[in-house]
Amino acid sequence: MITCEIHYAQKNKSGELVCGDAVYYKHDENKMVVSVSDGLGSGVKANILATLTASIATTMVFNDVGIEDAFKSILKTLPVCKVRGISYATLATCKIEYAKKKCFIFEYEFPVVLVYKGVELLDIPKKSFYIEGKKLQSSEFDVDTDFSIFLMTDGITQAGMGTDRFPLGFGLENVKKELDNLLKNKVDHKSIAEHFVKLVEKLDRGTKGDDATVVALKIREKRIVTIMVGPPEKKENDVLVVNKLINSPGKKIVCGGTTGKIVERVLGKPIEIDIQTIYEDSPPVGKMEGIDLVTEGIITLTQVFRYFENQTKDIGYAARLIVQELENADVINFLVGRAINPAHQNPLFAHDISLKFRLINDLAQRLRELGKIVNIEYY
Repeated sequence: MITCEIHYAQKNKSGELVCGDAVYYKHDENKMVVSVSDGLGSGVKANILATLTASIATTMVFNDVGIEDAFKSILKTLPVCKVRGISYATLATCKIEYAKKKCFIFEYEFPVVLVYKGVELLDIPKKSFYIEGKKLQSSEFDVDTDFSIFLMTDGITQAGMGTDRFPLGFGLENVKKELDNLLKNKVDHKSIAEHFVKLVEKLDRGTKGDDATVVALKIREKRIVTIMVGPPEKKENDVLVVNKLINSPGKKIVCGGTTGKIVERVLGKPIEIDIQTIYEDSPPVGKMEGIDLVTEGIITLTQVFRYFENQTKDIGYAARLIVQELENADVINFLVGRAINPAHQNPLFAHDISLKFRLINDLAQRLRELGKIVNIEYY
């Protein structure tokens, strides 16, 4: 199944403490919704209006409220500038449904929405419609693993306005040329967003400039990691849990000596200990056909947790391997056995995580804070 990477970069208007643009997104295993809004003016007032607009749009669309109803609520909520007669915020909302491989984009006075398949810029048809007398545009199209979507506020296209080089601003055509070059040179999406902001900062030198935001979305295959930790409470569930592990998509990890023996017995395959991975600070790792990584349990997972809690970066070899997989994953599934090893009750374990249940829950919470989707099943 596909998923969507979300990267964005911003710059404030010169002299302002906050950006007048806002980005707000929500995602789960089935879909992703991101909204970008540019508040009228700059500074705190613009930021509040943009944040309100983006958060309402994303929350309503994510919760399956019809886009027309969502926009109607937003347009009724936002004030209108009495002097200029325009709304106080622009908006683009992008929704991607993973199973259907469908993308929906809705725009209200938004300047730049570009869709690429590989390095090819696509001409996506847009349908115009009106809500409360305001013109909106919508587009719907299929996406796959080689698609990219870029949303940019007018601080990008208007960068350098009034200068000798770009008297009318950097312009949409130059944005397209820049993107073409970056994509052809296989620059990652995070760096693309950061590149545009740095470019705008250069172009705006000597001018007042404006807030600027770039959101770069990359559609790719979802990366899944499933970790079996500890033996099931009932022995008759051993086969059930091992089969769930072995049939899970993506990477598979086994943590714990007893857990490893259960997997060996059910699959009828041996675990080979890699003696070259024996270190003073870390138990060795094991190798097994059909399993990507076999490690010791509580000590290794405690090191992993301490790493993600920023308590230490000095962790053992096995813990580093697990950290790499977790950092790379979009979805992390824990299969946690309820059988408790008395050794895990040792009060010397740091952070009061003497029980594996507490350890897994704390680790899961930290991973969710990092944007990962984490599922825990107990047996």
